[in-house]
Amino acid sequence: MLIVRPVPDPEKAKKLCDEFDRPYDPDVMTYYAFESEDETGKDAKSLGLCRLTLKGGRNEIISLDYAKGTKDTEALIITARAVMNFMYRCEVRTAYLGDGVPDELSSLLGFERMNGRRAIDLFEFYKSPCRYGEKNG
Repeated sequence: MLIVRPVPDPEKAKKLCDEFDRPYDPDVMTYYAFESEDETGKDAKSLGLCRLTLKGGRNEIISLDYAKGTKDTEALIITARAVMNFMYRCEVRTAYLGDGVPDELSSLLGFERMNGRRAIDLFEFYKSPCRYGEKNG
C-alpha cells in the first residue's frame, strides 16, 4: 500500500534528507512516500520525498525526488498532490515549483509557466481538478 505522510520529527526528516541527498533545513516541511504492508510503515520501501516551504510567501514545492533505484512517477504525483492539497487548505492561492522538481513532473501536476516560474493557481485547480487545464487544450 502507498502511504504519504508529513514528517514532523526533525530527526526523521534529517535522516530522510540524507537518504535522498537533500540538505536538511528546519524551516522546510517534508512529506515522505513509502510502500508498506500496513499503516505502521514497518519494513517500508521508500518511494519519494517532497520538501516545501510556506515561509516568506514563497509557497514553493522545493524538491520532489524519486527514491534511489526507483522511478515510480505515480507515487510522486500522489505525493505532490497531497502537498498541493495541504497548501490549498492553508489558503495558498499560487504554488510554485523549485528547481528540485523534475520538468517531466511539472506538466503532469498541472503547473504552467507564469512570470518565468512554474506555478499553479490552487483555487482554480481545486474548483475542478479533473477539468483543470482544459482551457489550454
